[in-house]
Amino acid sequence: MKRKLTIISLAAALTLSAEINSPFADGCLQRGIVLLRNDFTQGAIDQLDIARHSSPTPTQDAAIAWGKAIATLREGNIDSARGLLQKYIEAYPATSQTLRARIALADCDFYQGRYSEALSAYNAISPSAPDLALADDLIYRTAYCDMMLGNSSKALAGFATLTSSPVYANASRFYQGYIYYTQGEYAEARHLFDTVDKYSSPGDQAPYFLTQIAFHEANYDQALAMARRAISESPHSPYAPEMLRIAGESSYQTGDTPEAISYLQRYLDTTSIDKAEPSALYILGINAYQQGELDRAVKLLTPVTEQPDAIGQSAYLYIGQAFLQQGNMDAAIMALEKAYRLDYDPSVRETAFYNYAVTRMEGGRTPFGSSVALMEDFLRTYPDSRFAPQVQEYLVTGYITDSNYDQALASINAISRPTPAIIAAKQRVLYILGSRDLANNRTTQALERFRESKALAPQADKSMGAETELWIGDCLYRLGRYPDAATAFSSYLRTAPKSSPNRTIALYDLAYTRFAQRRYNEALADFKKVIDASGQSSAEPRITADAYCRIADCQYYSSDFNAAAANYDRALSANPATGDYPLFQKAVMRGLSGAHAEKIDMLDQMMQTYPTSGLMASALLEKAESLLALNRSDEALGVYSRLVAKYPATSQGRNGYLQMAITQMSLRHTSDAIATYKKVISSYPTSDEARVASDDLKRILADEGRLDQYTAFIASVPDAPRLDTTEIDQLTFQSAEKSYLASGATDRLKDYINRFPSGQHTPQALNYLATASLESGNHSEALTYATTLVSRFPHSEASEEGLAIKGEIELESGDAEQALATFRTLESCASGARNIQAARLGIMRVSRDLSHHADVIAAADALLSSSALSTDRRTEVLYSRAYALAQQGNTAQAAAEWEKLASDTDDLYGAMSAFHLAQQQFDKGNIKQARRTVNALIDSNTPHQYWLARGYILLSDISRSQGNTFEADEYLKSLRENYPGSEADIFRMIETRLQK
Repeated sequence: MKRKLTIISLAAALTLSAEINSPFADGCLQRGIVLLRNDFTQGAIDQLDIARHSSPTPTQDAAIAWGKAIATLREGNIDSARGLLQKYIEAYPATSQTLRARIALADCDFYQGRYSEALSAYNAISPSAPDLALADDLIYRTAYCDMMLGNSSKALAGFATLTSSPVYANASRFYQGYIYYTQGEYAEARHLFDTVDKYSSPGDQAPYFLTQIAFHEANYDQALAMARRAISESPHSPYAPEMLRIAGESSYQTGDTPEAISYLQRYLDTTSIDKAEPSALYILGINAYQQGELDRAVKLLTPVTEQPDAIGQSAYLYIGQAFLQQGNMDAAIMALEKAYRLDYDPSVRETAFYNYAVTRMEGGRTPFGSSVALMEDFLRTYPDSRFAPQVQEYLVTGYITDSNYDQALASINAISRPTPAIIAAKQRVLYILGSRDLANNRTTQALERFRESKALAPQADKSMGAETELWIGDCLYRLGRYPDAATAFSSYLRTAPKSSPNRTIALYDLAYTRFAQRRYNEALADFKKVIDASGQSSAEPRITADAYCRIADCQYYSSDFNAAAANYDRALSANPATGDYPLFQKAVMRGLSGAHAEKIDMLDQMMQTYPTSGLMASALLEKAESLLALNRSDEALGVYSRLVAKYPATSQGRNGYLQMAITQMSLRHTSDAIATYKKVISSYPTSDEARVASDDLKRILADEGRLDQYTAFIASVPDAPRLDTTEIDQLTFQSAEKSYLASGATDRLKDYINRFPSGQHTPQALNYLATASLESGNHSEALTYATTLVSRFPHSEASEEGLAIKGEIELESGDAEQALATFRTLESCASGARNIQAARLGIMRVSRDLSHHADVIAAADALLSSSALSTDRRTEVLYSRAYALAQQGNTAQAAAEWEKLASDTDDLYGAMSAFHLAQQQFDKGNIKQARRTVNALIDSNTPHQYWLARGYILLSDISRSQGNTFEADEYLKSLRENYPGSEADIFRMIETRLQK
């Protein structure tokens, strides 16, 4: 409520004693008083300042101080007046003006709108204390403060006492009317407003409120007439915009839409859209929609949706229909879903849902929204709706298009009499859920899903049933059930069309089941079929090369070395990037055929071409063996020296020491051989090679009659092999191992390490225990076993497995630096391709977490150059490499890799790649490209909900950058309402954007 300030005439209280000391001071004081009484406040202040500097008496000085304080207050300089009044009260605490000074000090708060402080000060003054001239002022200001602070009853009582006041009667009646108006008591308010003087303040505001009362009472003709008059008489009044609104809305209610739109547009021209009344915006928005001005309609109706009532619900409906006509299905479905969920107008709700269902079938999406649940809710709420039959049809399709397949399956299972369409939907849902289970290593559950899906094929999609057989075979293979897997793959090959793109994969998988069963002749035949099929399809070079390798392996196991060598050569030609294994094996084949010189040349070629290969240590060992076969012993010793220097901790390195000692003995370099054996025992006392070295050393020194030296040496080396291993050690371990491998029981293994803490098989027992604990989820126990293994038996072959487990747990627990050290140790001692891969994967992951981008790229390159890298690991490696490249500024190469991976968003790293690709495109200003990429991620129904949520947030950013604020905000609001996850950063990103 705007207030007209009225300064009380405290200047009239100025009096002057007869005591005069300075005629000049007295004259200035008198002139100041006269000027103040005639409202010439600045002149009064000037005269009073002169008087203060003209040797006034104490009485004159008090009058000057009082006069200047009041003049300053009258001037409107409230803060200065406050200071002068406070000084006056301090200087003259007991004069006749002190009470008036306290009232004036309270007035300072009053004039500055500090009503609570002013009210406290007024209430502290005794009602009987002021003289009659000030009583009405005090009552008026107290009542006004109560009114502004919401103390309506006290305010009404105060104003009521002033109805006969010559100064405040008009204002008191107006403010009583105003209070009744705010309380909705329009009859009482109208009576009071009718009695005020409408030509003086504040009564001149009464026509505005009378117009509002007529409008609130739905007396639209009267409200229109009064608003027109107010607009005509006071077109520039502060109330003119509101009169335009009332005129417009009254015209609309009386059926004159053109006049209504004219008035409301004039209203909007004077008021910003964010401050305009929702009712006016609603009328303008509906008119814009009816005129086909859809963008304008959305703009006008968007603020209306904030209203928690039927008008807000209706605004959402019209916005949804506007977007639907524009083909913007995502924005349409979000608006229509909001209109349906608001329960104010049942008819709007019903219409909104039908349009929602249509939009959903046309491809509209809401973040994590369940169309299935919404459709079921509609059918429960409106079972007799005219839209119900069509909604039931949409429901079937909704099961498939909804990304929440678990809920869809539950809904389907609840249907007592499923139609053929429902059965087909169930078949597809089970197929998709099985695929996702398998991608997340839930193999047993995936197998159950696929079998249930296949059982529905006779009643639904037979071709899908055939494809399901392929997945069943894959599950059985992963579970180690190779005969059953072979049956499934064979069944697929019998029933699948010859043109099926997956026939090559089925042949490939069938061949591997034969290979895993060591049925090499059958495997050989099947891998040859893979090669034949690859020539007729677009199979990856990697698959073709791998098939040639397995053909060669089968021929190698059958001792057909020349044929094996030829196929290893074909594998190398098919995919040179992963040619380390076939080139190595080809060299070995030449050696087995007696062509050792050729073998050596091939091994040198392999080591030069693939310097990071996990086969480097094996290649050096094989090269030395062939040099010995050619009687080039000195060169062989050089190669052994290179092997043990570069790969000392590997089993090949330790074996290299043994072979070096044997070669030295053959050359009669006995002292060198003894030193080498001792090196093996002292450096790797817990290794198997140390046991062999110990036996050889014992024999040599015994032959020379120095067995006592052997005994002394062995005793000097901690953990060195002792002379005998008891039979009870061997039998106890074998029993424990058999029990563990058969049933997973670990009690006997624990008993074994308790009885034989330094037994011959303790490292392997610790490895079994660490693996079992890891698989059961007891990571703390697994870490204890693995740490014990690698610390007490660092040179055993089992310690490699222990390092892999230890590093994995350390990485998972957030101990990145320790994990990195563990994986580096594993890389330096790993003897086989599997553990080298585990080490490099670990190094890559830790480096990725630590933002060591160069190390990520180096590890990834080494992994990608190996033929041993599995498909699922390959996607992670490619993603990590691309991410590191992007962080280093090589965005083009990163984008190229991400684009390839983004085609499979069922894979975690495919989903991550799709998101980062879209984000990078958006950051570079490629808005259209970014929208296409993120839409593809969302449409893929990826099971990785975190990255799907990030995709919706990015889509909101893209929409906002294109000026689509409604769409941007609705994505975020829907995501906030529907997201099933609990990640704090998702909700923080949502709130941050909505608050902008």
